[in-house]
Amino acid sequence: VVKFHLSAHKLACFARYSLNFIIGAGQVDEEILETLWAPFNKISPTAHSMSQAHCQEILDDHMCNSNWKKLVGIGECHI
Repeated sequence: VVKFHLSAHKLACFARYSLNFIIGAGQVDEEILETLWAPFNKISPTAHSMSQAHCQEILDDHMCNSNWKKLVGIGECHI
């Protein structure tokens, strides 16, 4: 059960699988792919009219752009 959904899952599972109780475990989102759906939904109507190769190129370009923005923003503080 991923971290975001763990609190909504069975109470018995929370104590057993929560990263809060595992010594040395990091706190991670684990659902990063879901955050990419909204931007991809914006380009999907355009992608439908493309060839498969062109569609793959556009999706790859958007994914690389998303990765680049995350990389350069790693050290930023969003308080």
